[in-house]
Amino acid sequence: MKHDRILEPAYVIKAEELVSINYLPADHPKPREVEWINRGTDQVLRPTTADQLLRTLYQPTTTPSIKKLHDSAGLRVKFRSERERDKFAADFAEARKREVVAKDHVLTALFDGREAAEEAINDLSIAGVPEDAMSMLCRSNQFLEAEKSWPEGHGTASVASAIAGGGFAGALLGVGILFVPGVGPVAAAGAIASSALTSVASVSGIIGATGGAIAKMLTDHDVDGVSAAQYDALIRRGKIFVSVDTHETDIERDKIREIFRRHKGRDAAESAE
Repeated sequence: MKHDRILEPAYVIKAEELVSINYLPADHPKPREVEWINRGTDQVLRPTTADQLLRTLYQPTTTPSIKKLHDSAGLRVKFRSERERDKFAADFAEARKREVVAKDHVLTALFDGREAAEEAINDLSIAGVPEDAMSMLCRSNQFLEAEKSWPEGHGTASVASAIAGGGFAGALLGVGILFVPGVGPVAAAGAIASSALTSVASVSGIIGATGGAIAKMLTDHDVDGVSAAQYDALIRRGKIFVSVDTHETDIERDKIREIFRRHKGRDAAESAE
């Protein structure tokens, strides 16, 4: 019986390609079962190894054993028929292409404080960048006037959401407050706020309090995976993330970058220095 299960029609997604799932069409074939495996040995990962993978998947790492785990792991998705498997494979190949294109249109920067981030957003607005093209993400105490008082009892899979004002960016973009497992209250404003709640909810039951939820949220927002992992750590340390979707504005990319620079907005590598 075990041998028969291995022969079920299946498709293996590399761990590094997992973000492409976000670009699948809504009508893609739904798998009957999923499991993490070692692609080299075709063996199912032990629960502790799968947990280690999920804890580190959206985090930068230089540890050889963790890097080897990332390189060798895959998510095996099983289907009821070869026809479903083949259709999923074709859909996933197209999703990979869409992901590559998507990541070229989001310009990002990190700011040391709320005032600089809001001044950049103000100047972007004056330059003609529409509200729907801008996003901001940060720890809630970096954005709100005072710390929110959060009720006790939030489990690792719970997400609390509320609308908060305060400050120019709050008035312009609208701010959603998310309770991110393992992080606490996070303020999401603008375009990213519309997808953040769904993103956090989708990973909470998998990643839980083990980390990586912010990076997953950013990759869902079309931020490159490597940069997203770096931004995750820096946002936790108090930096404020701002992005512009160039598909939603006619303002030149160089002009947007110039505004970021004027207000000391830096990319992940520069901010980590």
